[in-house]
Amino acid sequence: ARKSAASHHDITNDDATKALRIYDDNGYLPIHKAAFHGHEATIKNILDDAQQRDELEEQLEARTEKTEFTPLLLAVTVGRLEIIASLLKYPVNLNAVDANGNGN
Repeated sequence: ARKSAASHHDITNDDATKALRIYDDNGYLPIHKAAFHGHEATIKNILDDAQQRDELEEQLEARTEKTEFTPLLLAVTVGRLEIIASLLKYPVNLNAVDANGNGN
């Protein structure tokens, strides 16, 4: 049986959602890599998509594996002011701390 276009689209969206939860060799999720490299449009796309799936908090609170940085903590640490400003448009946890107890 042939898969319909709708079912292919669903699989593609499901795969994309799973990809957002896969850590790279540095212990970063895609949202962390986008924050680190200053990719504001990518962060907006990830968060807007997560909001539609009711997974916004999961992305905003996502931690790097070793340092336990949230996307906001990582942006603060590397000095990405445009990313900090972009993330502050969402309900981020301003009291988050990393593995060493350092916060925003």
